[in-house]
Amino acid sequence: MSDLETFRHKWRKELSRKRNTQDRGNANGESTSNEGQNSATTSRQESVTTASSVNIKFNDNIVSPNARSNNPSSKPEVSYYPFDIVCNLLKFERNSQKEYQSVDPKASIDGKGCQKRQADQQPKEKTAKKFKLKDIFSNKLGVKDVLTRERILEKFISDLDEINEIPFFDISIPREVAIKIFQHLDMLDLCRCAQVSKSWKSLAEDELLWCKICHNLGYEEDMLTIEKMNWKDTVKQNITRQRSILLNWKERKGEVKQLQHMPGGILCSVHSFGNIVAAGYTKGDVKVWDVENEEDFVLQPSNTSLIINEEAEEGTITNFISMVTTSTNMVAAAYEQGNIDVWQLKGSQTKPCYSFVDAHSNKISHLCLSNHLECVITAAGPFLHVHHKKDGLFQTQQVDAQQWVQHMALFEPSTSPPSVAVSTWFKVCLYDLENLGHRCTEIHNIVDLNISTIDVSEVSNTLAVALRHKVKLYDIQSNKELQDLYGHTREISCMNLRNSPIHNIVTGCVDRRVRVYDIRTSNPVASFTGHMYEITTVQMDDWKVVSGGFGGFVFVWDLRMARKLWEIHNRHPVRHCKFSADELIIGNVPSSKFPFLDEFENSTHRRYRGGIQVYDFSKDQLTQGVPDICLSSYDEPSASNYNMALVNPYDKI
Repeated sequence: MSDLETFRHKWRKELSRKRNTQDRGNANGESTSNEGQNSATTSRQESVTTASSVNIKFNDNIVSPNARSNNPSSKPEVSYYPFDIVCNLLKFERNSQKEYQSVDPKASIDGKGCQKRQADQQPKEKTAKKFKLKDIFSNKLGVKDVLTRERILEKFISDLDEINEIPFFDISIPREVAIKIFQHLDMLDLCRCAQVSKSWKSLAEDELLWCKICHNLGYEEDMLTIEKMNWKDTVKQNITRQRSILLNWKERKGEVKQLQHMPGGILCSVHSFGNIVAAGYTKGDVKVWDVENEEDFVLQPSNTSLIINEEAEEGTITNFISMVTTSTNMVAAAYEQGNIDVWQLKGSQTKPCYSFVDAHSNKISHLCLSNHLECVITAAGPFLHVHHKKDGLFQTQQVDAQQWVQHMALFEPSTSPPSVAVSTWFKVCLYDLENLGHRCTEIHNIVDLNISTIDVSEVSNTLAVALRHKVKLYDIQSNKELQDLYGHTREISCMNLRNSPIHNIVTGCVDRRVRVYDIRTSNPVASFTGHMYEITTVQMDDWKVVSGGFGGFVFVWDLRMARKLWEIHNRHPVRHCKFSADELIIGNVPSSKFPFLDEFENSTHRRYRGGIQVYDFSKDQLTQGVPDICLSSYDEPSASNYNMALVNPYDKI
């Protein structure tokens, strides 16, 4: 207590000296406020340094602003700002005591009445002043004391700046280090940091940070930071476009393209990879479309593919295409008589670069192309063939699977060599594409349980095997069983694990139901019904499921709402249905490749041809060519699929 009393006594002495100096300056007619402040500062320094119980370290770099402005030639005095808070508090206490001892001038009653009035008023004033002094930093102050509290808080912040020598909301580190710190923030946090100060805004809008965010979102991944400016605007434009595409998907707004049918032929097989769509016809030709560039060209078959079947009862029939597949660089087609043609997409040649005939005279049952290697994988009967291209020539490797190959799926992870999963009736094996006959790993083998379909995922290194009424999941690296998925009542007709999000798989069943699973649980998390016939193809993403059936219907389901958004119908079965972020490609292949034609029909009617449709949801076809005066500005009802804005054409007049 003695140390505290010594400290208070010295501060009161300093305040009285400061008041006497100010009164002496006013009597002489001169303004001595700055000198009084300097003398008070000097006395504060002396009093603090002489006090034995108070040990405070001064900052020599802090100079009183009043002394620097009024006496530029004199030696600057050191000012320690935290003492200003104590000074203000002592001033506040001294003023409160003066008000407590003052008498109301309006009181003119003498005697006991006056004393009673003063006695009644003094405790109230004393209580009020003590309450204000106690809660000086709280929110209990009145309207008159708000300015006093704000001034004290401002001084407190300035004192923190001087003590720590770090400006408030500012960065005094190199810009490169600050960018390294800011790169751990996401897009929302960067936008919030840009509102703090000008220096933080300059850091939060750096091109390196927004280029990294743009690449993480999947936009402009092939471009470097120095190749483009205004990366923040690029991110904003892409996000706006993505939201518009999402809205068009839900409301079925987009541009519909019917790919031109090849004259004189019936569609036999459809496959797509990215923006490339390939289709094979009964004439033996293959037509390829580049959807993005709106280009198309016809690939002619080789001479070996024009073999006719002389053993047929009707004499001769056309050797039509049974299946077609495409990749980034090549297109391959398998013919009914066991022939295979391979074309290169790069260049202007329409003739196949490679052709071969199955030596065992078996029909080609499966055909696929590698996306990383220039190789063609085929399955005919129990034999598996891999055709590698080395030094401009194709070399063939063959392996006998001992049983007829039923299903095949490519497994091409980025961390290990590519391989192919081959399924027979009861067994699934994994073959290395580079050493086909030497590296074979058996993953699944259960007798008397026929395998209906298989699929793989390179992201999670998982193999899915569909049995009669369940799906078994295996880890490809460890060959261990992960999970069994139940809930199907009949045989599984199709499933998709490769294009599904992580920890998800979607299946289509003969019981006409679409089921979505989380592979960490055994039961389905969502189930959709609406197909009239068997489901032939399924695919899903984060918020929707697209399914196609044998009846020609394509349904789009909303996962969150667990309901159907819209549907598309065609007379022929859906054999190919694949979607990307902004496109949906549907291939309807007729069941009858050679329908009976009337004698009066000179060409194949379009109801027998089949068709390929491409839906582009990045373009709103409903509003193209419509004047702005005919478009409404209010929100349309979500339950309608029609543009009701045309009913009110005068909203923008």
